Amino acid sequence: DSSSVSTQLSSGVTQIFSTYGAFAALKDDGSVVTWGSNLSGGDSSSVSTQLSSGVSQIFSNETAFAALKNDGSVVTWGALPMGSGDVSAQLNSGVINIFSNNGAFAALKNDGSVVTWGSNLSGGDSSSVSTQLNSGVIKIFSNRHAFAALKNDGSVVTWGDKFYGGNSSSVKDQINSGVSQIYSTNHAFAALKNDGSVVTWGNNSYGGDSSSIKDQINSEVRDIFSTAGAFAALKNDGSVV
Repeated sequence: DSSSVSTQLSSGVTQIFSTYGAFAALKDDGSVVTWGSNLSGGDSSSVSTQLSSGVSQIFSNETAFAALKNDGSVVTWGALPMGSGDVSAQLNSGVINIFSNNGAFAALKNDGSVVTWGSNLSGGDSSSVSTQLNSGVIKIFSNRHAFAALKNDGSVVTWGDKFYGGNSSSVKDQINSGVSQIYSTNHAFAALKNDGSVVTWGNNSYGGDSSSIKDQINSEVRDIFSTAGAFAALKNDGSVV
């Protein structure tokens, strides 16, 4: 039911974003209009002045929104603990992209550093790998409760729930260089390397354990696809593992 904001939605909307229970409409004047469950970000009145102009993109997780503004600052609203909290000063400028999973956000800054907030169980707390996230990050990937950052030297840094791939220590030596892309299921990650090999980690029941087909994915893989719980690798010869 958007009747409470119907006049604001009568024109000028360019894009719409969603959480589990709310919507946020981005308008052509850079303003934002929200509606839906207050527990999921439907009420943005606490930050309405910040959302009146200058917003370029909106990101979301299950219960919160994060708006990226033209000046590189970030505005957050929605259910706690999804607010930016004590990292707000780090989100005042320089942000170029935002990534999310079910309960947390990760902002990539123009200096290659990463700022995280939200549920600690989902990777909102990245303090354990903070030194590795200070520079050099080019892209961030996520599953339901963990993140994986790809760096410009081809290495990967992970954090979040260890049962979802937040801990990649078991494959650390394999993903410290040469990674070109990362894929995910709900509970696991798969890294595609420049040499066409694949490295997986995370929950074994969701594709984290690829040891049974290790010889088939040690070369010639060109792309990976996933469902909630499984991976499929497309090889250069047109075969699938």
